[in-house]
Amino acid sequence: MKDDTARLQAMLDGESRDIFIPEGCYTISKPLKIHDNTHLKLSNSAVIRLADNGGCFMLENDRCEKEGFNHRITVEGGIWDGNNEHQPKRGVRGDQRPYFIGHIMRFDGVLDFTLKNVTFKDPSAYAMQILNADRFTVENITFDYNLINPNMDGVHIQGPAKNGVIRNIKGATNDDLVALNCNDAFQDWEPESISSGDIENIMIDGLFAENGYTGVRLLSCGNQLRNISIRNIFGTYRFYGASFTHHNVIPGAKVWIDHVDISNVYCSKPPQTEPLDTRPIECIDKSYGKGVHANAVKHEPIIWFAKGVCCGSISISNLHRREESQTQAPAIRIDETAVIERLALDNIAQHFTACPPAPLIVNNGTVKELIGTHQSPSL
Repeated sequence: MKDDTARLQAMLDGESRDIFIPEGCYTISKPLKIHDNTHLKLSNSAVIRLADNGGCFMLENDRCEKEGFNHRITVEGGIWDGNNEHQPKRGVRGDQRPYFIGHIMRFDGVLDFTLKNVTFKDPSAYAMQILNADRFTVENITFDYNLINPNMDGVHIQGPAKNGVIRNIKGATNDDLVALNCNDAFQDWEPESISSGDIENIMIDGLFAENGYTGVRLLSCGNQLRNISIRNIFGTYRFYGASFTHHNVIPGAKVWIDHVDISNVYCSKPPQTEPLDTRPIECIDKSYGKGVHANAVKHEPIIWFAKGVCCGSISISNLHRREESQTQAPAIRIDETAVIERLALDNIAQHFTACPPAPLIVNNGTVKELIGTHQSPSL
């Protein structure tokens, strides 16, 4: 198969900063590097495919893992195919080869960055990893995943990051559709590769998934996550619509999530009736233990505060849940040792068609101030 890496890289390295890739299928075997002031636009039917056994990222900014920022980069259009069924095992180093983490794109150190109108297909792990970013927009993204691997995230933001907009994100993933992780692994999961930084001033607007995994995951473990607006979550999710977590990424580190507003949540659990997509069931149970998938559908809440999270002011409004699956999952669950300084609930309703109603809220943690108005009972 023809390798188009050198030809595409020559276009990125050329004099023109406005680059168009027409309809066609292009195969690459090494990461493409994009430079400052570049607008890379692909035809909507152009396909960039990772070569068999390529085992690498597909697109990076040229300052990735270096000091400083790239400025004014836009990536638009096309289908980026990670070809995960024909890649080396994720997380393994080969002879003279870097550690393969499985992401399609990564951007480290970007200012005034835009990623839009892109379809991501079959990554080995995340569609994208973005960190050390300021004034960024990710919009009109579609995920076309075969759901055969764990950790197939969608939009994955790591600290430090600020002043970002993430909107109109569509398609089922096999992990978080959107993740805001102040502290997380960047490259090879060694302790020194943990990227850490505050995440603040982020708007997430419009998530759409049927049989998704989790809509939005928020994570703090050593740095602060604050000033986050999340609205318009639609569809069905096997685990959570939104989750507040730390995952003990840095053992003993302080957790702080503050000023988070979640509104217009219209999501529920996916019905477990025929015809049933067995791919995510097999993947999750193989990766995390038999029965984990069924337990998530039956018991995990729409909004989850994990053990040990510490939150300041959190508001949840306009959560309207219609359940057609057999589930005992509450709308909101606050686990043991979780602490919320101020929790405001407004206009929350549930309707169950196939089973007895589940609780609106299960609180096993500490809520120091609870403000609730117009809460409807389970119907």
